[in-house]
Amino acid sequence: LMLTVTCFKKSCHSHRTALPLACATGQLEVISLLVSRRCELNLYDRECRTPLIKAVQLRQEVCATILLKNGADPNIMDFFGRTALHYAVYNEDTSRIEKILLHDTDIEECSKV
Repeated sequence: LMLTVTCFKKSCHSHRTALPLACATGQLEVISLLVSRRCELNLYDRECRTPLIKAVQLRQEVCATILLKNGADPNIMDFFGRTALHYAVYNEDTSRIEKILLHDTDIEECSKV
């Protein structure tokens, strides 16, 4: 599943894949299958949000854990300069905050926003 979208960051990819859709809706079997097939974990959607950001933003805890354990980058910022950590803090999700911090999160970069 590929949808063409526009993103204003040079580092953004121009396609939306099945992974962010699965993360947004908590489809664990689909996420596990895509991750096992080595799909790109850090592609952006139209708002320059990675699947990890979407999972944290929409409180899909297991999805976020799968992504982090398989190498999703917690330091990537969306269009608004927010990372997965920002959304976890906004949601007051202490469990998610702790897990994100265990995966090489750049706290200095996060504190600039």
